[in-house]
Amino acid sequence: MPFVIEHPEIRLKVSLEPVDRLLIHEEIIEPILRRLVDEIRADGVFKHPVIVDEKTMVVLDGMHRVAAAKELGLRLIPTCLVDYDNPNIRVFTWCRSLKGENLDRVLDVIRDLGMKLSDSRLEEALGKLGREGVVGILLSTDRCLVIHAPCRNLKQVYEEVKRIESALKSRGYEILYLTKGDALEMVSSGQVLASIIPPSVSKEDVRRVALRGEVFAHKTTRHVIPARPMFVNVPLEWLMMEYERANKLLQESLSARRVKRLPPGSVLDRRYEEELYVFE
Repeated sequence: MPFVIEHPEIRLKVSLEPVDRLLIHEEIIEPILRRLVDEIRADGVFKHPVIVDEKTMVVLDGMHRVAAAKELGLRLIPTCLVDYDNPNIRVFTWCRSLKGENLDRVLDVIRDLGMKLSDSRLEEALGKLGREGVVGILLSTDRCLVIHAPCRNLKQVYEEVKRIESALKSRGYEILYLTKGDALEMVSSGQVLASIIPPSVSKEDVRRVALRGEVFAHKTTRHVIPARPMFVNVPLEWLMMEYERANKLLQESLSARRVKRLPPGSVLDRRYEEELYVFE
C-alpha cells in the first residue's frame, strides 16, 4: 500500500516502484545525468519522488532521476503516483528566449537550417500554432514571424525547435527556458532579443509518445501539479530490496516523520509553482 497524501485537489500516492516499469517521455541530457548520478551516490539517499501517471506509468516529472536510478543499478525508485486525467494537473510548454544581439543573424541561422519564415500579427500567429508544418513563433519587440518546416507530427516539431536551439547556442546565443507569460514579458521589456513560442502539448501527446517508447526533445513539457511530496530521503539500500519489504519500510519511515506544508512559490533547490509536502 502506498503512503497517501490527501490534498484538496489531488491524491498523492508515495511508493517504491520498479524502475523498469516507468516510461519517460523526454530525452536524457548526458551532463545532467552524470551530475545527478554523482549527487545521489554521494547523498546515499534518493531525495524526491518522480511524478508518475498511475494508469500508464508514464513519468511526468523526473526523467533524469529515472535514468540515474538505472545507471546506479537500483531495482526500485521513489514515485508519487497521480491520476493524470485529473483536470488540476496541467501541461504547458517551455518557450526559448534568446539573449544576444542582431535579430537578422538569428533569422539567417533559421533559414540556413532549411526553414521558412513569414511575417504575421501575433494574434494570427498564435492561431497557427499546432498546424502541420508550423514549428513555432519567433517574437521580438518589433517583429512576429511564423517558423515553417515540413513536420508531420508534434515530436518532429520539437526536434526542429531543438535544431534551432542548438544552432543558436553554437553561435553564442544564450537560451532561457521560460513560461509563455514570462517569455512575452521579457520580449516586451527588451530583456531578451526574441522568444520562440512552440505549439502546445496535450496529455494525450505525452502518453502517446511514451507508450510508443519514444521521447520528445528535452524541455518540451512543463507539468504543473497542485502539490508534490519532497525529501522522502529513501536509503539506496532499500531500493535494492524486494518490493513489499521496501514499501513496508517506506510506510513506516514516512508515517513517523513530520510533514511541513509550504505554499506555492517556495524556493528549495528551485522555485516550485505548486504546494509542497516536505518530510522532516
